Amino acid sequence: MSKIIYSLYGAICYLLGLVSLIAFALFANNGFVEVGMWLDDPVLGAFGIDLPAGGMAGNPYVNNFGLITLFGVQHSVMARPGFKKMLTKVIPESLERSTYVLATALVIFILILFWRPMIDIVWQAKAEWLRTTLHLAFWFGWVVTFLATQMIDGMHLLGVKQSFGSGNPDSGVKQFVTPAFYKLVRHPIQTGVVIAMLATPDMTVGRAVLAIGVIVYIFIGLYYEERDLIAEFGDTYRDYKKRVPALLPWLKLGKK
Repeated sequence: MSKIIYSLYGAICYLLGLVSLIAFALFANNGFVEVGMWLDDPVLGAFGIDLPAGGMAGNPYVNNFGLITLFGVQHSVMARPGFKKMLTKVIPESLERSTYVLATALVIFILILFWRPMIDIVWQAKAEWLRTTLHLAFWFGWVVTFLATQMIDGMHLLGVKQSFGSGNPDSGVKQFVTPAFYKLVRHPIQTGVVIAMLATPDMTVGRAVLAIGVIVYIFIGLYYEERDLIAEFGDTYRDYKKRVPALLPWLKLGKK
């Protein structure tokens, strides 16, 4: 019975994780506005980074940086081995990753719901070809992120394999592999996110705040993630780090 419950929990967390990522991508590019117009649904159309449905009173900078900080703290703290050790004293180890995915989804939904608009223009592309190119680059970034997760076993990364294989001691075992994108950069998931955050034809202050916050988090998070990877894989990861840049294939500084 417990195996069925664990599997159901893992499936629900996985679905919520996927929905939250899709929702975040639509939110960050005002995609909900376009979907709302297409469906003639004003409620959907309200969920955009420049036209949010809600928000807290007060300074939008404080509000929005607070939301980004909430995401960064949750995403980083829950990924640390020390926190995982404490968490697995409360829940089964096979559900740890699914719980991480669930918490991430909830924080993303909170960010979308309570973001406040900051609509002053930082830059705006006028030429139609350039606008189209930037829109395509935005979605290209998310495609890179999605494909990169699948290359290193997306079902394991999002906790499905562990929750469905709760009786299998090998279901939670991580392997060090460097397929496709991982031969070009060490962290292609984050590379895709950086591309998506910067590729917009209409960069408002709100989008810039989100982009800066997410990119700063990525660099901080990768520092701790790489420290954990070295502790886990030792010289294998040190050698990989020397050979392959972190985020951009042509940026040799990423090999530090």
